[in-house]
Order: sequence, then structure tokens, then C-alpha cells
Amino acid sequence: MTERELNNADRFLNAYSAIEHEMERILNLKDHRRFFELVDKSARVSPVIDQYRFDLKEYSELRNAIVHDRAGGEIIAVPTDEVIARIERIVVLLLEPPKVSPLFLKEVLTLSCSYPVSRAIREFGRMSYTQAPVIDDHGNTNCLLTSSMIVKWMGLTLENNSLDIEKTTVQDVVETAGHEKNYEIVSVNMSLFDIPNLFYRWQQEGRKLEAVLITQHGVSDEKLLGIITNRDMPLVYRELGQTNQSQGD
Repeated sequence: MTERELNNADRFLNAYSAIEHEMERILNLKDHRRFFELVDKSARVSPVIDQYRFDLKEYSELRNAIVHDRAGGEIIAVPTDEVIARIERIVVLLLEPPKVSPLFLKEVLTLSCSYPVSRAIREFGRMSYTQAPVIDDHGNTNCLLTSSMIVKWMGLTLENNSLDIEKTTVQDVVETAGHEKNYEIVSVNMSLFDIPNLFYRWQQEGRKLEAVLITQHGVSDEKLLGIITNRDMPLVYRELGQTNQSQGD
């Protein structure tokens, strides 16, 4: 057996052991449990284990082949480089799960309630955005203005021949078009794994989550540090090693 094959076997067993210990920690177990049982129980509370539970059960079989099934004292099953990369990736995700920071920290386009709607339209067109947080005079996030709200306002005001994009404020548009809360505010420490769950939960409730806004502690009176929208979901899934399930903007 080559040195590389021996190294792969050692790396696999080290990664496997790290995952096993972390699952025991998550479940606060003091006694030994079968690996399959650890996976099934941990998957209920850990999005990482839940995502990779089928892989982990296959790795359990491979681990047994490495440790127990030997021919003349030689290891008969050697993990491939691809398997090593994947199981070590699971360890990283499990021990150091990615957060929304720093990946999605960036300057956020915000609009003041007193801005003329013409400014919002120009900013949307220039940046190819379809939404932006509206900030009140105290710097608090008031709501989220969307291009759909602007279109609705235009339709209503055209009927009354009162369309004026220079004199009408962003606040006027919000009040005329009407709005429900269409965003979530999260802290910089939120796990990236929770973001797809947020969008999915809103979808299950028959609502559309337009954006996830990021502040230091996840409250509306803090400076906005970042934003995640539907168009960012492919990047989220790629970072988590998941299949792209984005529903589009």
C-alpha cells in the first residue's frame, strides 16, 4: 500500500472521529451510541448532519471496512481523494459553520422616506435592483420598497391623472401601494444554513421574503451591514455545498 493510500485512510478516520465526537457533543451524550443512531438523532438539530446524513451512513460502512475488514493485516478499502475532500468539508462545516458574515457584508442601497420616488426609480435602474430598505429620520429601517410597489403606485395614480415622480415621496408610494412586512433582519452571527430555511418558511406560509437584512445584532435601529435577496441564493447554496434551489428574484 502506498504512503498516499495510508495517509488517506488516516485522514478519513480522523475526520470520521471528529464528526462522531461533535455529534455526541450536540446530543450531550455520555454513553456510546452507534454511528447510525448518532446521525439520525443529530440530523434533527444540525442542518449539516441533516444535509449529509446519507453520505455519513455510507462513510460508516467505509470506516468499518478500513478498521475491521483486513486481508492479511492489510487495509482492503482505501478512501479516494474525492471522499477525503468531502468528509473533511463536512468537518469544517460542522465545527466552523459559515455565517452570513463576511460573505454578505456590503454597502446597502437605502432610501430615505423623504426621497422623491424619481430617485428610487433611478437607483433601481442604475443598480438593477428590485428592492431597497427605506430608512426613517432616526436611521431605523422602516420598510422595504420594491419595484412591484412602485408599479402598483403608478397604476393607481395614473387612474387619477396624478402621477408625479418628482413631488411624490418614497413614503407616499409606500402608503398608497400599501405594504406588509416583506423582509427579515438578522445578526452578522446568523448561520448561513438558516438563510434557505427562512426563505422556505415564508414560501410555506404563502408569502414572499424579498430580502434578509443584516445588522450587528439583528435589530432595526442598527446600521445595515449587508443584504441577501433571492438572486443571492445560488451563492448561498454553493457556499453550503448544496444543490441550487433558488426560486429566482
